[in-house]
Amino acid sequence: MFDLLKIIEEQALGDKKFFGGNSINMVDLIFALFTCWIQTTEQVVGIKVLEPSRLPRLHAWVKNFKEEPIIKENLPDPERLLAYYTRLTSNLVSKPT
Repeated sequence: MFDLLKIIEEQALGDKKFFGGNSINMVDLIFALFTCWIQTTEQVVGIKVLEPSRLPRLHAWVKNFKEEPIIKENLPDPERLLAYYTRLTSNLVSKPT
């Protein structure tokens, strides 16, 4: 996964604040969905993926994205997302095959 994120960081994001430049566009919104799940998974497994030392531009993108007022007001609650993720994964693990 790290290799894929490094490609996204270098080739899609580059040195821009957002994927589309100085303002949020559809690519940012779609990548944000992926990022929410990455951060939730980081909490569950205890491994940080979006570390500033390994992916500095993506790490900065997450920070910039979350600081936008419209985004900040509408982000999912991390605790509720974690609870949902935990229920979802426990259901997948406990289902008989």
